[in-house]
Amino acid sequence: MARDAVAEIRERIDIVDLIQGYVPSLKRTGRSLKGLCPFHQENTPSFVVFPDTQNFHCFGCGKGGDLFTFYMGVEHVEFREALNELASRAGVTLDFTTPITPEHDAHRSRLLEINGLAATFYAHQLNNAPLGEVGRRIFAERGVTSDMVSRFGLGFAPDSWDALLSYLTSRNVTTELALEAGLVGERPSGGYYDRFRNRLIFPIRDRDGNVVGFGGRAIGDAVPKYLNSPQTPVFDKSSLVYGLDLAREAIRTSEEVVIVEGYMDVIAAHQFGYDNVVGAMGTALTEGQVAQIKRAGKRIVLALDADTAGQMATLRGLDTLRESLGGDSQPVPDAMGIIHFEKRLRAEIRIAHIPEGKDPDELIRRNPERWPEIVKSARPFLDFMIDVLTAHVSLDNAQEKSRVVAQLAPALQQISDRIVQGHYLSLVARKLDIDERIVLSEVRRSRIGGKTAATRSTSAQSVGATPSRRATEDYLVALFLKHHTLTLEVLQRTPVEEIGDARNREVIRLLLELKDAEMSAEEIVALLDDGLIEHAENLLHMFDGRPEQFPGQISREASQVLELLGLERFRFLIAQLNTTLQSAQQDKDQDAIDQMKVQISLLAERHRLFYPPVSPYFRDSRSPQSR
Repeated sequence: MARDAVAEIRERIDIVDLIQGYVPSLKRTGRSLKGLCPFHQENTPSFVVFPDTQNFHCFGCGKGGDLFTFYMGVEHVEFREALNELASRAGVTLDFTTPITPEHDAHRSRLLEINGLAATFYAHQLNNAPLGEVGRRIFAERGVTSDMVSRFGLGFAPDSWDALLSYLTSRNVTTELALEAGLVGERPSGGYYDRFRNRLIFPIRDRDGNVVGFGGRAIGDAVPKYLNSPQTPVFDKSSLVYGLDLAREAIRTSEEVVIVEGYMDVIAAHQFGYDNVVGAMGTALTEGQVAQIKRAGKRIVLALDADTAGQMATLRGLDTLRESLGGDSQPVPDAMGIIHFEKRLRAEIRIAHIPEGKDPDELIRRNPERWPEIVKSARPFLDFMIDVLTAHVSLDNAQEKSRVVAQLAPALQQISDRIVQGHYLSLVARKLDIDERIVLSEVRRSRIGGKTAATRSTSAQSVGATPSRRATEDYLVALFLKHHTLTLEVLQRTPVEEIGDARNREVIRLLLELKDAEMSAEEIVALLDDGLIEHAENLLHMFDGRPEQFPGQISREASQVLELLGLERFRFLIAQLNTTLQSAQQDKDQDAIDQMKVQISLLAERHRLFYPPVSPYFRDSRSPQSR
């Protein structure tokens, strides 16, 4: 039934009609249609729909597939929900007497069942087992009540290599399924072991209350301090929000969601009656997490830690929120009467000020009556952004001023009220001691050409985010990790700031710190923070089944991959700069034209400096010098 229904829906719904409802910028170019990608922020269209094959592909972020893939991605739903909605649109009647995807649904349900068994085991250890005494004592010392222990399903993993594994085996769970669920690890020499040992356990549930994974906080000085379940068919940390299943009703009633950072922050808030609080499960929000949050509340308050790291995490979260909460495009005329289509934010975003040296958990437990006032007095996100970004700018440093204005321009451009926009333009100009007209000019430039050259030259994380570059970058870092000693010379001349993935940058930084240490890849991975371990393990899996190489081959390969990475970055940036140059030429903006030409020249020179060809193949046929 399912396959027949899917085929019928595909026949009745044209993918172009479906996508045009989400991508107003979609325009025909030959046999295909092109527009701005709904899955990532871009100013130059790279999202293409192919009517002949009824598929789509974004050449910027790499997403692609059919109408089901598109709907699941844009609405952040699973296949069953997508099938229901699209069937309704197509007028197709679904017969649910037969499971929609029997194998998929059964396997997913089994993994959820196994996670539920693990949660029961951990809860029993905390509440009843003698070995859980240390966990009971710690939660009691932190002021966590028994009601909260039960509400959040808190648990304890005993200091044992196989306690959970033995329990699951006694419940007819195979070690292969326990491994797939992320509950156990596999030894290189054979056998399995419990992933979580001697840790406080925080079950992580989806918005419907299903346990999909776990977070574990180490007892004592064990590393990493926090350990999460690895990526599994049911667990994706980047798209989960801690406590959302318990907060949904309060968020709906108040039309406000407060986002904090840690598990204990969420638990403390709920314990004192502030049930609209959820956790970001990391130092910065992701697009997947925002997708979960934006369904819930119209007013979003970020209440992260007040230290410098917390402020920078808040800024990264603001970038994600601003990009992910873009509303419909609205026509806005400029002073010359030219109509521009601009995105408007659909939600109100504010920043709660947490006193220095405290976190929400500590603040709420010591003085719970202050929390409502802190949330109520949260500042507009632009005030926060401007204060943080301008706080340490030297008024004698023109480059720093340019960088800050470039970072603020996209956010300033999204202000629909011209009086409010004028207020912030004036505020930025005063803080940086520059002419307000210059700030306005940069805001307009961000509208016409996307990110300015200043932004591109300083934002390494946004550079070269193409699928091929990501694959090349991952492989290079995998070589560094797998063959630390043999690739050290290449590692030391790798421009870390030009590595696009923040996780890869952190791996490289650790490898540089350990440059004189003789350690295996597995020992190095164990030193990484939680959140990086899984990524590093995935990198090492690239070499599964690969034959051994000679040391000289490994070193040469690393050099060649570094060169290729630089070439991909160069081509990506040149393409972006050329796009901006063409826009400037169309607008006859001579200053921008001159600036872009200088940037292109500097980029070419920098590429030759940092990525000299190391192989005749690249030098002759692929490097910029050969053009």
